Amino acid sequence: MYSVKIILCIILVIIVDMPYLYLNADFFKKKTLQISGKKYPNNRIYSALVVYIAIALGIIVFVLPNIEPDTSKSIGERLKRSLLYGGLFGLISYAIFDFTNHFMFDHWDIYVSIMDTIWGGLLCAIVTFIISYY
Repeated sequence: MYSVKIILCIILVIIVDMPYLYLNADFFKKKTLQISGKKYPNNRIYSALVVYIAIALGIIVFVLPNIEPDTSKSIGERLKRSLLYGGLFGLISYAIFDFTNHFMFDHWDIYVSIMDTIWGGLLCAIVTFIISYY
Protein backbone atom coordinates (compact mmCIF):
# COMPACT_ATOMS: atom_id res chain seq x y z
CA MET A 1 0.00 0.00 0.00
CA TYR A 2 2.87 2.36 0.84
CA SER A 3 4.51 1.69 -2.54
CA VAL A 4 1.27 2.64 -4.31
CA LYS A 5 1.33 5.97 -2.50
CA ILE A 6 4.93 6.57 -3.61
CA ILE A 7 4.10 5.76 -7.23
CA LEU A 8 0.98 7.95 -7.10
CA CYS A 9 3.01 10.80 -5.64
CA ILE A 10 5.68 10.48 -8.37
CA ILE A 11 2.97 10.58 -11.03
CA LEU A 12 1.35 13.62 -9.40
CA VAL A 13 4.66 15.48 -9.25
CA ILE A 14 5.25 14.82 -12.95
CA ILE A 15 1.70 15.81 -13.96
CA VAL A 16 1.71 19.02 -11.91
CA ASP A 17 5.21 19.94 -13.10
CA MET A 18 4.47 19.38 -16.83
CA PRO A 19 2.68 22.67 -17.56
CA TYR A 20 5.44 24.69 -15.86
CA LEU A 21 8.16 22.89 -17.80
CA TYR A 22 6.22 23.15 -21.06
CA LEU A 23 5.57 26.88 -20.67
CA ASN A 24 9.19 27.59 -19.72
CA ALA A 25 10.97 25.05 -21.93
CA ASP A 26 12.52 27.58 -24.30
CA PHE A 27 13.62 29.79 -21.43
CA PHE A 28 15.35 26.95 -19.55
CA LYS A 29 16.81 25.51 -22.74
CA LYS A 30 18.39 28.89 -23.56
CA LYS A 31 19.80 29.25 -20.04
CA THR A 32 21.25 25.74 -19.86
CA LEU A 33 22.80 26.04 -23.32
CA GLN A 34 24.39 29.35 -22.29
CA ILE A 35 25.87 27.70 -19.22
CA SER A 36 27.04 24.53 -20.94
CA GLY A 37 28.32 26.21 -24.08
CA LYS A 38 26.80 23.43 -26.17
CA LYS A 39 24.64 23.78 -29.27
CA TYR A 40 22.12 21.16 -28.17
CA PRO A 41 20.87 20.12 -24.73
CA ASN A 42 21.95 16.80 -23.29
CA ASN A 43 18.66 15.43 -21.97
CA ARG A 44 19.03 12.60 -19.53
CA ILE A 45 15.51 11.42 -18.81
CA TYR A 46 16.69 8.97 -16.14
CA SER A 47 18.10 11.91 -14.16
CA ALA A 48 14.74 13.67 -14.30
CA LEU A 49 13.10 10.51 -12.99
CA VAL A 50 15.54 10.42 -10.05
CA VAL A 51 14.59 14.03 -9.25
CA TYR A 52 10.87 13.23 -9.34
CA ILE A 53 11.38 10.18 -7.12
CA ALA A 54 13.38 12.30 -4.64
CA ILE A 55 10.67 14.98 -4.52
CA ALA A 56 7.93 12.37 -4.02
CA LEU A 57 9.88 10.59 -1.27
CA GLY A 58 10.58 13.92 0.42
CA ILE A 59 6.89 14.77 0.42
CA ILE A 60 5.90 11.35 1.77
CA VAL A 61 8.64 11.06 4.41
CA PHE A 62 9.11 14.65 5.58
CA VAL A 63 5.90 16.49 4.72
CA LEU A 64 2.91 14.17 5.01
CA PRO A 65 3.56 13.29 8.67
CA ASN A 66 2.85 16.97 9.39
CA ILE A 67 -0.50 16.89 7.59
CA GLU A 68 -3.38 15.61 9.65
CA PRO A 69 -4.43 12.18 8.37
CA ASP A 70 -7.86 12.83 9.89
CA THR A 71 -10.15 13.39 6.89
CA SER A 72 -12.66 15.22 9.09
CA LYS A 73 -10.35 18.27 9.03
CA SER A 74 -11.63 21.10 6.90
CA ILE A 75 -10.30 21.65 3.39
CA GLY A 76 -9.03 25.04 4.55
CA GLU A 77 -6.97 23.52 7.36
CA ARG A 78 -5.56 20.81 5.09
CA LEU A 79 -4.72 23.44 2.44
CA LYS A 80 -3.04 25.66 5.04
CA ARG A 81 -0.88 22.81 6.32
CA SER A 82 -0.09 21.70 2.75
CA LEU A 83 1.02 25.22 1.86
CA LEU A 84 3.07 25.50 5.03
CA TYR A 85 4.82 22.12 5.07
CA GLY A 86 4.69 21.10 1.41
CA GLY A 87 5.42 24.63 0.25
CA LEU A 88 8.32 25.01 2.64
CA PHE A 89 9.78 21.67 1.59
CA GLY A 90 9.58 22.73 -2.07
CA LEU A 91 11.02 26.18 -1.41
CA ILE A 92 13.96 24.75 0.49
CA SER A 93 14.65 21.95 -2.01
CA TYR A 94 14.48 24.17 -5.06
CA ALA A 95 16.35 27.04 -3.39
CA ILE A 96 19.29 24.75 -2.65
CA PHE A 97 19.50 23.76 -6.31
CA ASP A 98 18.76 27.13 -7.87
CA PHE A 99 20.92 29.31 -5.67
CA THR A 100 23.82 26.86 -5.87
CA ASN A 101 23.57 27.21 -9.65
CA HIS A 102 23.38 30.99 -9.30
CA PHE A 103 26.53 30.92 -7.19
CA MET A 104 28.46 28.70 -9.60
CA PHE A 105 27.32 29.80 -13.07
CA ASP A 106 27.53 33.33 -14.47
CA HIS A 107 24.63 32.84 -16.85
CA TRP A 108 22.29 31.47 -14.18
CA ASP A 109 20.68 34.77 -13.25
CA ILE A 110 18.81 35.63 -10.08
CA TYR A 111 15.47 35.73 -11.92
CA VAL A 112 15.78 32.04 -12.78
CA SER A 113 16.57 31.17 -9.17
CA ILE A 114 13.67 33.16 -7.75
CA MET A 115 11.14 31.97 -10.33
CA ASP A 116 12.08 28.31 -10.01
CA THR A 117 12.27 28.39 -6.21
CA ILE A 118 8.75 29.82 -6.01
CA TRP A 119 7.56 27.15 -8.43
CA GLY A 120 9.14 24.43 -6.27
CA GLY A 121 7.13 25.65 -3.29
CA LEU A 122 3.90 25.70 -5.27
CA LEU A 123 4.54 22.31 -6.88
CA CYS A 124 5.17 20.58 -3.56
CA ALA A 125 2.24 22.34 -1.85
CA ILE A 126 -0.17 21.26 -4.61
CA VAL A 127 1.07 17.67 -4.65
CA THR A 128 0.99 17.54 -0.83
CA PHE A 129 -2.60 18.73 -0.76
CA ILE A 130 -3.71 16.16 -3.34
CA ILE A 131 -1.75 13.18 -1.94
CA SER A 132 -2.90 13.96 1.61
CA TYR A 133 -6.34 12.66 0.63
CA TYR A 134 -4.98 9.28 -0.39
